[in-house]
This record gives sequence, C-alpha cells and structure tokens, in this order.
Amino acid sequence: MPYVPLLEPQHASPESQTVYEEFHTRMAFPAPPNFIKTQGHSPTVVRGTWEAVRNVLVLGEIPRWTKEIIFVAISKDRGCRYCTAAHIACCRVLGVSPQLLEDMVRDLDSLPEERLRAIVKFAVKCSRDPQGLTETDFEQLRRHGLGHPEIVEVIAMSAFAVYANIIADATAMNSDEMFGSIGK
Repeated sequence: MPYVPLLEPQHASPESQTVYEEFHTRMAFPAPPNFIKTQGHSPTVVRGTWEAVRNVLVLGEIPRWTKEIIFVAISKDRGCRYCTAAHIACCRVLGVSPQLLEDMVRDLDSLPEERLRAIVKFAVKCSRDPQGLTETDFEQLRRHGLGHPEIVEVIAMSAFAVYANIIADATAMNSDEMFGSIGK
C-alpha cells in the first residue's frame, strides 16, 4: 500500500493538473503515471520534477533512448521496481530492442556496443559513489567521443535517476498497469 496516495487529476490543483497534462502528452503515455500523480500533492514538487524530466531526461546531446537505458540500469542496481518498470516501458516506446534490454538487465558487461557500455557503467558508478569517480573514468568517456556537455548530462542523468528512485521507493509507489502494455 502506498504511503502517499495518488492524487487523481479531478482532485488536483490547477497547477498540478497542468503538469499532469504536459507530462502525459510530452512523454506519450496514455495517462499521467503514478510517479506524477503521487507528487501532485505539491504543485511545486511536481512542477520541479517535470522540469527535471524535460531538461535532463528528454533534451540534450545524449539521445533520450540512451538516457532511458541509464535510468533502467541505475534503477535496477538500486532495486527500484517502479522506476525499472517505467523506464523499460519508455525504452520500448523509443524502439530499444528487447534483446538489448534483456542483455542490459541481466549484465551490463553484456551490452554489445562498447561506447554505450562505458556510458552506462560510468552512470551506475556515479549513482553509487560519485566521489569514487576517477580521471580514468572520465578519460574512458572522452575516448568514446564524449565532451564536457555529454559528460555533465550523464552525471545529471545519474543524479536524476537516484532522485526519482528515492521518490518512488519512499512513497511505496505502485507500478502503473499501463507500463505492461506501453510500446508492445
């Protein structure tokens, strides 16, 4: 049972309703997800989260499908079932192959593309132990063609995934039924 109930659109403030609409429309979900409806109790928090989704996850130099894979890897590593399910659904919508998702969920070292593997492993390390990152970690990303803008995006994506995992886990959020059918 969730610790914070969902706030359905008809009961939400006009500010939260606006975010609900923007989120589900821009993210191509059939409805606003539980992640947003849980945060809707605070128009300030739901707006801030939506801005982070839009500016860290959706926009930028790193392709969104790569960021979604980062999100899945970090969520799986941290044991966040809600975010793992949500972002696997997003990967499917974005055309990530089922085989790539299966490989990644099973073992990051099985990711076939070296560049993607380096990015995802860096992101997971960043989410676990950002102070443990070394110049060697950054140099590996540079060898794969990432410049400062892309590296900062990977770091921000790691931080955002941890933020989202904490919200989902701290509220004991239930997975959305729609995640099982999105992108299939």
